[in-house]
Amino acid sequence: MEIYILPVSPIFPNSLEGDSISTLKPQGTRHGFNIAVKIALKLSKLSFKSLQYSFDIEQRAIEKPKSRFIDLMISEILKIHQPKLQLPEVRVSRRMRSTLGSYMPSAKQIAISSRLLAMGEDGDIREVVMHEVAHAIVHARFGNKPSAHGREFKAVCKELDIEPRRYVDVSTEKWQTRIRYAARCKFCNLLVVRKRRMPFARCVCGSKIYPKLWEAISESERSQDSDWVMI
Repeated sequence: MEIYILPVSPIFPNSLEGDSISTLKPQGTRHGFNIAVKIALKLSKLSFKSLQYSFDIEQRAIEKPKSRFIDLMISEILKIHQPKLQLPEVRVSRRMRSTLGSYMPSAKQIAISSRLLAMGEDGDIREVVMHEVAHAIVHARFGNKPSAHGREFKAVCKELDIEPRRYVDVSTEKWQTRIRYAARCKFCNLLVVRKRRMPFARCVCGSKIYPKLWEAISESERSQDSDWVMI
């Protein structure tokens, strides 16, 4: 089991120097809980870009990455190239792993992988979104008759100044190193973060937990509401 725990004494105030994570027993005393809260608050202020893991009492419910900036980008593109076409909000999908984007003609909706939004480069996100916008414009102009990547699609891609490729080449190998797994401690409600799913984990409050579900998460520089997003 690979767990990184930050040292206590160099980080926490003098009032905590006499306590350590190892002294927090699972009997659930108020003293132990207060220490756990203080430790969690300190850890939550550290950069998640380090190699350390965190127990964060202040973390709100972890949500999927927001697509607001993509919706705005699509809106501006359509104003120029297809003003009468109005698309609903982009659907962020956690199920999309090998496919990073798609367009569903029946719903007139673009779907984007949550992993792409959380961990993808800005240029890759733009390329995937533009590719799906091209499909949406082709469908709006020609209906279901054209082939998926035929001459109509190529013409729209030229209009949008993008490559008329059948797929968008995005390197995803490095994403795996950024994925973490999170579960809530049912005793103190702290967020327990680990590098891999495990049958049990020891929370900073001292309790041993047996999570039924570890949520795949990643840090996201685009999120203004939380440090972690579901992927």
